[in-house]
Amino acid sequence: MDVSRKICLTVVILLTATAVLCYAQNQKSDEKKGEEKSDIWKEAEGGPGRPEGRGGPEGPGRLEFREPPIAPEGGRGGRGRPRPFELSDEMIKRVLDSIAKKDPAKAKELAKLREKDPNQFEIELRTSGREEFGKIFREQMESMRQKWQAEYIQWLEKNYPQEAEDLKKHKDKDPEVYSRRFELSMRRFGTIFRASRENPELAVILKEDLELKDKADELLKKIKESKGEEEKKKLMAELQEVVSDRFDLIVRQKEIEYERLLKRLEELKKEVEENKAEIAKWKDPKVRGENIKKRIEDLIKGLPKFKWD
Repeated sequence: MDVSRKICLTVVILLTATAVLCYAQNQKSDEKKGEEKSDIWKEAEGGPGRPEGRGGPEGPGRLEFREPPIAPEGGRGGRGRPRPFELSDEMIKRVLDSIAKKDPAKAKELAKLREKDPNQFEIELRTSGREEFGKIFREQMESMRQKWQAEYIQWLEKNYPQEAEDLKKHKDKDPEVYSRRFELSMRRFGTIFRASRENPELAVILKEDLELKDKADELLKKIKESKGEEEKKKLMAELQEVVSDRFDLIVRQKEIEYERLLKRLEELKKEVEENKAEIAKWKDPKVRGENIKKRIEDLIKGLPKFKWD
C-alpha cells in the first residue's frame, strides 16, 4: 500500500507541475502578444523595403492595398457567392462557333433555344461551352495582367526611373529573369503603386517611409563600422531624427486607416437601412400579392422582372 500511495503521489505532483508550467507558458505567450500588439514598430516591420511585405499579408492596424480580383469583361461582382458574367453577342457567337465545330446538331439546338427561351439558352450555353468560356476567361485575365504590368512600369518611370530601366533590360533578354525581377520589384514598390491608385495621400507617405527606412539601414551600417566616438555620436543623432520621422509617418498611416474604416462604417449603416426598408416593403401584403401576380404573368410571357432566382 505504501508503494502504491507513493506512486500515486508522484503522479499527482508531476501532473500539477505540468499544469503550472503550461499555465505559465500561456501567460507568458499572452503577455508577449499584448506587448507586440501595443508595439507600433513591430506592426511596421516589413514594408515596401522588405521582401515579406509591410506587416505581413494581414498586418494588424496597417492599410493594405491589393490588386482586386479580375473579373471577365462585363462581369457582375457582388458579395457572397460568385455570379456568372454577362454574355456579349460576340462572346455568344464565339462559343456557338466552337460548339458547331464539335457538335453541329447541338449548336442548331442551342440556336433554336435562344429564340424560344433566352434565359434557358444562357444556362445551356454556359454548360455546353464551358471549355470555350474557360479560354475566353483566361485570355481576358492575361489581357488584364499585361495592362496592369504596363501601368506599373509607367508608374515606375515617373517615380523610380532607375528601377524601370533595370526591368526593361531583362524583359527582352531573359523572360524568366524578368519575371523574377518584376516580382522582387513588386515586393519593394507594389504597396506604394497600389496606394497611388486608391489613396494618393497614403502613397506619398509610403514613399517617404521607404526612403526613411533605407536611410535608417544605411545609418545603422555606418554606426557599426564607425570607430570614432564623435562620428558615431553624429550618426546616432541622424538616426534618432530618421526614426522620429518614421514614427510620425506610421501614426499618420493609422489615421488614414481609421478614417477609411469610419467611411466604410457609414456606408454599411446606409446599406443596412436601405435593406431594412426594402424588406419592409416586400413584406407588405399588397406588394406581395402584386408581385406574385406579376411573376406568374412574366413566367407565361418569359420576361422575368423580380429577382426570384
